[in-house]
Amino acid sequence: MLRVLKAAKTKPMGKATNATLAEQIVMRLCDSIDQGILPPGSRLPSVRQYAQEHQISTFTVSEAYQRLVSRGYTVSRKGSGYFVAAQGRQSAHPSPALNTLPVDDDWLLSRIYQRDSKLLMAGCGWLPEHWYDREANARAMRAIARRNEPFHPYGDPKGYAPLRAEIARQLAREHLDVSPEHIILTQGASKALDMVACTLARPGDTLFIDEPGYCNLISCLRFRGFNLVGVPWTAQGPDLAQLEALLARHKPKLFFTNPLLHNPTGASYTLATAHAVMKLMDVHDCIVVEDNVAQPFHPKPQPPLCSLAAPGKSLYIGSFSKSLAPGLRVGYVASHSGHSELLLRYKMISGLTTPVLNEMLVMELNGAPGSRRQLDDARDALSQAQYLCQQRFHAAGWSLFAQPEHGLFLLAKPPTTCDAANLTERARKQGIMLAPGKLFSSSDGYQDWWRFNVAYSRNSLLWDFLDGK
Repeated sequence: MLRVLKAAKTKPMGKATNATLAEQIVMRLCDSIDQGILPPGSRLPSVRQYAQEHQISTFTVSEAYQRLVSRGYTVSRKGSGYFVAAQGRQSAHPSPALNTLPVDDDWLLSRIYQRDSKLLMAGCGWLPEHWYDREANARAMRAIARRNEPFHPYGDPKGYAPLRAEIARQLAREHLDVSPEHIILTQGASKALDMVACTLARPGDTLFIDEPGYCNLISCLRFRGFNLVGVPWTAQGPDLAQLEALLARHKPKLFFTNPLLHNPTGASYTLATAHAVMKLMDVHDCIVVEDNVAQPFHPKPQPPLCSLAAPGKSLYIGSFSKSLAPGLRVGYVASHSGHSELLLRYKMISGLTTPVLNEMLVMELNGAPGSRRQLDDARDALSQAQYLCQQRFHAAGWSLFAQPEHGLFLLAKPPTTCDAANLTERARKQGIMLAPGKLFSSSDGYQDWWRFNVAYSRNSLLWDFLDGK
């Protein structure tokens, strides 16, 4: 571990090494703790000792150590130093561990959200827990408590008004002019996608989705009884020729698409693709549903698709779950006035108001002084992880669907054909969660591909498994 840190300092990894030195220290120490190299109770070197060994500032080491404490990885004992935090007690009757459960097509959707610290989540869809600042969450809760704002009654049907106003200001900075009155808060982006489908379409209607695309959305729309047509993707976004032919043949009501740091490929629309897609949507009278949950992880995102759409021909969906805290489950949908009234009615029929306390927490966290730094650190760490993982995949002979510089995901294919179910099962037994490509296909395609989350994929356990060691 120490040699790795020295190498990172003396031999920068090109343009991808953008994470601050403090964050690099945090990531490497967290990896060592996760892998058991630093077991619970072990003492970290003193700040001064660590700084001297690696020829870096004591202030940098001190900041890194404080971040480890705030993220729950270590504890500080006055006069004694920093120690790896003890793991929580196990239940007397624990549930079966994920790596003892069988893998099937519903496994990722129904069981992957169960916490299992022993499982390496190489195929999951969120950031590692230690990347979030626990102390920031605690400060936000204390600030809300001091204000003594009421949260016992039902909230505003549209959601917490100050947060909707802040979202409107944020969208305006992204060249999207939406009134707070036309923004509806939801329990995560997945609920927003479901609301749009159920409000603007009926069972049996044809809907377009990305191919490959978001696995939860595919399952949800199938369950609702819609006819799904996948629009094939390239590394620059949808295949425009195939999209045009499919539009003429099927005449869909809605096109659900994820244009930026796409799940599962990591690719993004080019600006030329965005203009061409929106022109086709206008010609064929199809409404675009833009799922832009990964926008916070791109340092310079291009304008949303919705900014190119005619009035009433698009809806924009965003979320704070990935960037602030997945457990808060706060997303939103911004739309034209006519759509927003229908969406609000469906929201109240299907689940009443959303939890106002969660929305207050998001508002507090989003405006906190350290939130921008945390997001910048996450972006930098993901960029570095993208670079490193792509190098490893290329060296191992794997094919990559795209080579993104930012974001969480890579879609990769091994050099030789293998049984996807068998590989996924073997990985599970070795404590690794893989996400097979067929889960992201509406037509059972991508059988030889896997989605990888680069935030988890630097772990030697994964690479030893993939290398057949």
